[in-house]
Amino acid sequence: MVQWESRLELGVPEIDAQHRELFVRLAGFDEALARGDRPAIGRTFAFLREYALVHFEQEERLMQQAGYPRLDAHRILHLGFVERLRALADDYAANGAHAFLRLRARNWIVVWLVDHVGGEDVALGRFLRSRAA
Repeated sequence: MVQWESRLELGVPEIDAQHRELFVRLAGFDEALARGDRPAIGRTFAFLREYALVHFEQEERLMQQAGYPRLDAHRILHLGFVERLRALADDYAANGAHAFLRLRARNWIVVWLVDHVGGEDVALGRFLRSRAA
């Protein structure tokens, strides 16, 4: 599982704290899926739904205020997260924590953390730091 590193910080304490929490929760989610721990899986799906509402709104507002040129593209990635989350939650509700769901969820988690937080969000952090300099 991918772990939080200080190189992933944007320099916005609230956003960085939310990202760290995401890493912790997704690591726990991977473990809960492997164990078939229904209460933990349910709590993680609930957390991720709330995370998508609150975190993405805050991040997009920050991008808008800073004049971030990739806001629209970034917003589309956030919408993709919400769609993928819904699909996984629906599959889980219908079929439980089957092996293919676990594989799909694990791949999604790793890709999201590496590509989105480690790529897209780190680029946002560089942009914000350049604006502050």
